[in-house]
Amino acid sequence: MKRRSCRLSTLCVFLAWALLVPAAAQIPKEFKNLQVLPKDIEQRQLIGVMRGFATELGVRCNHCHVGENPQDLSTHDFASDEKESKRIARVMLKMVRQINGEHLPATGRPADQRLEVSCFTCHRGVTRPQTLEQSLLDPILEVGVEAGIQRYRLLRDKYYGQAVFDFGERSLLGLADTLSREHGNSDAAVAVLRLNLEYYPESAFTYVALAETLATAGDKEAAIENLEKAQALMPDADWLKRRLEALKQQ
Repeated sequence: MKRRSCRLSTLCVFLAWALLVPAAAQIPKEFKNLQVLPKDIEQRQLIGVMRGFATELGVRCNHCHVGENPQDLSTHDFASDEKESKRIARVMLKMVRQINGEHLPATGRPADQRLEVSCFTCHRGVTRPQTLEQSLLDPILEVGVEAGIQRYRLLRDKYYGQAVFDFGERSLLGLADTLSREHGNSDAAVAVLRLNLEYYPESAFTYVALAETLATAGDKEAAIENLEKAQALMPDADWLKRRLEALKQQ
C-alpha cells in the first residue's frame, strides 16, 4: 500500500513537471494572497503543488481560480477569493497538514511506518469524493432503482480499473442492505442484488442477501431457491444449511 502511494505521488510529480514550463510562462512570478502556502514559495514549487491538486481531484485551474479559459492562465485572477472552491481548498489543505503533522505522529508510530494522507487519499481523481454506495443511493431514492442501476453501469464503464470507486461485489451488497434496512425498500434492494449477480454470478453472499430480502418480503419460495444456490457455492457452510432448513420449515 505504501509503495502504491509512492507510485501515485511520483506520477503526480511527473505530470506536474511535464507541464511546468508552459504554465510558468502564464503565471506571475510574485504571488498575492497566499494564506496557507509559504509566501516566499518559488514559482516552480507552487506550480507543482497546484498541478498535484488538479491531478488528484481531476480538475483544471479554473475550478478554484477565477478565469474562463483554462487553456489561457494569463487571464486568471489567482489572488481572488471569489470562488467557494478556493476557500474550501484552503481548509482541506490545513486538514491534510494537521493529520500528517499532528494526528499521525500522535499514534506513536515511527515516521517510516506512518502512511501520510494526501488529496488523493479521499478524492482518487474526482472532484467530489464519494463511495459507490453514496453515489448510487441518492438517484435511487430520488428517481428510482432503474436510475441507480443506469448510473452504476455508466460509472463502471468510465471508472472500472481505476481507484475512484470500489466495484467489488461487497459495494452493492452494502447498498442493498441500506435500502432494505434503513429505507424499507426491499424491491430496490432485490434489483440491486440481481444487478450484482450480473457481474458476480458466483457470489454466494449475494444469493444469501437476496434470499433474506425476499424472505422478509414474503416470497418464501424464491428465498429458498436463492439459499440453495448459495449452498451449492458454499457446501461446507453449516450456518447456511441450518438457515435453509429453518426457512423450509416455516
